[in-house]
Amino acid sequence: MTVYAYLGDFVLGQDNAMSGPKSDSQKWGNTIHQHKVVRGKPIPQYAGEELDQRSLTFFFDESFCDPQLEYARLNAARSSGSVMAFTSGYGNYDGTHYQISSVSPVIEKTTKRGRIVRLSASIELLEVPGAAISFSSAVSAIATAAAALINPLTKKG
Repeated sequence: MTVYAYLGDFVLGQDNAMSGPKSDSQKWGNTIHQHKVVRGKPIPQYAGEELDQRSLTFFFDESFCDPQLEYARLNAARSSGSVMAFTSGYGNYDGTHYQISSVSPVIEKTTKRGRIVRLSASIELLEVPGAAISFSSAVSAIATAAAALINPLTKKG
């Protein structure tokens, strides 16, 4: 059975806690500056691409997972700023990585005592270019080395 896609270690589709998305939309854009002129319309100037954005809406249901646990896991990935690869269920990977910029949950059904039975969620993803991933790793290594130099009690990695 094929799943829809993978986002890091989250499986989007039939084989895991997230259902196949109710919706999956993408947004690509360019930065275009408009230079005002004395007379006439502004002159546009292409200034490069913007970061890609992706929006997914899906649901958690007690028939295949613990909705509260899976939501907590998703929210933890958002708050930690994890950078995750996005791969289609067929294994197609174009090198795109994303961070979860927002999570919007909607509790759809609970038991009489308030336990969540079904929860839908929308997540907004923002692209993290490869150069940013490399830069982040380099900055982290430099910060660790600097901390070790400043504090000799710090273990050197």
